[in-house]
Amino acid sequence: MLNYDALVIGAGYIGCAVAHDLSEAGLRTALLDRGPVAAGASRANYGNVQVQDAELEHSLSMIMAGFERFANLEARLGRDVGLRKLGSLLLIENEAQWRRMEARLPALHAAGVEAELIPAKYLPEVEPLLDPASALGACYHPHEAQVNPFALIWAYVAAGQEKGLDVHHGVEVTGFEMRGGRVKGVRTHQGTFSCDMVALCTGAWTPQLARLLGREWAISHVRGQAIVTERSHLRLQNHVASAAFFEEAQPTLSSSGRIVETEAASEKAILAISQTAEGHFLLGEAALVTDRLDSTATIAGQSAIARLVERHFPAVRGLRVLRGWAAPVAYTDDELPFFGPVDGIERLFVAAAFKSTVIVTPLVGETVAQWALDGRTDLDLTPFSPDRSLRHVH
Repeated sequence: MLNYDALVIGAGYIGCAVAHDLSEAGLRTALLDRGPVAAGASRANYGNVQVQDAELEHSLSMIMAGFERFANLEARLGRDVGLRKLGSLLLIENEAQWRRMEARLPALHAAGVEAELIPAKYLPEVEPLLDPASALGACYHPHEAQVNPFALIWAYVAAGQEKGLDVHHGVEVTGFEMRGGRVKGVRTHQGTFSCDMVALCTGAWTPQLARLLGREWAISHVRGQAIVTERSHLRLQNHVASAAFFEEAQPTLSSSGRIVETEAASEKAILAISQTAEGHFLLGEAALVTDRLDSTATIAGQSAIARLVERHFPAVRGLRVLRGWAAPVAYTDDELPFFGPVDGIERLFVAAAFKSTVIVTPLVGETVAQWALDGRTDLDLTPFSPDRSLRHVH
């Protein structure tokens, strides 16, 4: 049996940040994952530090606090994470989306977010590569950012290891050790790990672990797909996505309430395009609501992405594709994460299903460490409680 103060399960953005911050706080910490570091959704990510797409009622203050942490994050970790400033455009493709984006502006402005609606004819001034005829306009925010996803994740791991963090790969959790309503360890194929607390940072895999605890948590997931191109001399000025991301995904259900995966559904794509600092275009995304933890890219999904990108950005037509990817990406119906302690199970904390993960990563690490040490948090976690009532789709 290996003994620790804290166990963090899931080695993506959130898990690595939490493990680092717990180690920094002086707790003997182990980071466990069924695969390598960044094996899930965090390996299939643009690294965008996104502000303006936040859920407004409960999450905006958390998003803004997370964004502020990036100002000194590289100095804190002692490593370059590829942080660079970047603007963003949310393309508006119909009148309903225009009204929805317009309705969001007062809350964004009240929070200090600079954002404005731009009619299509002015879009070339902000994003020259975009075909303005492909949209009615966009919501523009000039102050976002981007990191290198793997540089950020490994910076947390390396800095954590300097503070005593142990990392265990290929460790699949098979059960939890409980004593008097308190979590005291986890059982795995590699043996038992004892601890004083557990943080579940497991994204789309969280419901599986919840069932080992006798819980049914309404975290769903999509199989998200994207494409990476060769380097290009063309330069994108912003991260560009569609306002269609604000429209609720509605899976097709059978009479028994289970998700029915159809070929038509797998061919749908919503625009999300960015570019790395080195010049590779990141093109997406095709998303299929599924109950399978599937990381297989499909011809239908990749083709749908290519057609969509060519319509909005004809200048990138002809670039060679280096690879495509797919990964299960967690979400909830109310757009709020599962972020907080669990009622009835002492010393268990959940941090999963964030709508925009990168931007909150530093704040989540700090928050979990504060809870581990003090039993409280400065951030109000009530709206994000894992025990709130949500519809569950199988």
